[in-house]
Amino acid sequence: MDLLQDEIDKRAREIHTDRYSMSISEAVAMYQDGDLEIHPEFQRIFRWTPEQQSRLIESVFLGIPVPPIFVAQRKDGVWDVVDGVQRLSTIFRFMGVLKDEGRELVGSIPLLPADYLKHLSGVTWDAEVLLDERESKKSAILSEAQRRIFKRARLDFHIVQKESDERAKFDLFQRLNSGTRLSEQEARNCLAVMLDPTFSHWLYRLADYPAYDHTMVISEKKEQESYGVESVLRYLAFINSTDEELSSMGDVGDFITHKMRQFIESTDFDRDREEARFHFIFDLLDTHLGEDSFKRPPSFGAGSRRFSISAFEAISTGLALNYEYWRSLSRRDAEVLLKKAILTVWEDPEFGERAGGGKRANQRIPFMVKVGRRTFAQQD
Repeated sequence: MDLLQDEIDKRAREIHTDRYSMSISEAVAMYQDGDLEIHPEFQRIFRWTPEQQSRLIESVFLGIPVPPIFVAQRKDGVWDVVDGVQRLSTIFRFMGVLKDEGRELVGSIPLLPADYLKHLSGVTWDAEVLLDERESKKSAILSEAQRRIFKRARLDFHIVQKESDERAKFDLFQRLNSGTRLSEQEARNCLAVMLDPTFSHWLYRLADYPAYDHTMVISEKKEQESYGVESVLRYLAFINSTDEELSSMGDVGDFITHKMRQFIESTDFDRDREEARFHFIFDLLDTHLGEDSFKRPPSFGAGSRRFSISAFEAISTGLALNYEYWRSLSRRDAEVLLKKAILTVWEDPEFGERAGGGKRANQRIPFMVKVGRRTFAQQD
């Protein structure tokens, strides 16, 4: 128990927190002055329906407590919103002050009838904040008194202070959002934005690359859950790990998050080189196999012809780890050898044994990378 207390004391000294209550008008002022950062990139991740937004506005008017907003104070004094993005976004959008990634005003939408306040239907802050000018004729505008009451309502902020461990806010974000509808990658995207927005934008740019998009054949549902971005990050994590790291990875989600932090924090991670390698690999696959790149070959016999995550892991990493060799080949040689290598992957006994259904990811991935490395290597 003494060891436990030592750990408690040590961690408690590393994390400094505070609480602060402020009016909505004060929060708006902080946001407009750049002292409160919501990260507009989160808007594509945190998706509240108009019904949910209307219920929150109703809660503010009725004095129903709104859950506290968790923020982390950066070294420059700005508050990064860790939990409460959609709550603040809803309030700011209703008031007509919310901005998008291009720093343009988003525009408001009329409210819907709420549980207790049915006459919220069609209500807006004022006519100038409406997204659609045609709605102004059908909307009811809040009175000056109602706007004052709303602006005076108070929000509670829990603050992780700048003196805290640098990673405290990211761990806090993961814990606070573990019970939400965010996919694991959506939460990871938010962490990337808080760590380094340029890295997050770079990942999205890779995921939007036409050849990658064409070979992956990602469903709309999976795309909404950031599956394309997650697969890019998985690929980067696996090709930039040692065999020892892969064999001892434990939980794959935690492993990918850990590698993402390394990429962001490391000065040795060369984004330009990785982007060039990524483009080459998926251009190669798309040119010669297209949508069939990661599906069971027709000549291989009966079986599902859906996208195979195991094939993706073996083929993409195998090409990446032998990048210089494949880049040296002529177009004709690359086509012949690529199709032959992919058949070899599917015929590989280790691939067949480890790629089957029911295999845990951490018991599959190290072997997929090993199969890919040896199959796509230059043959004597």
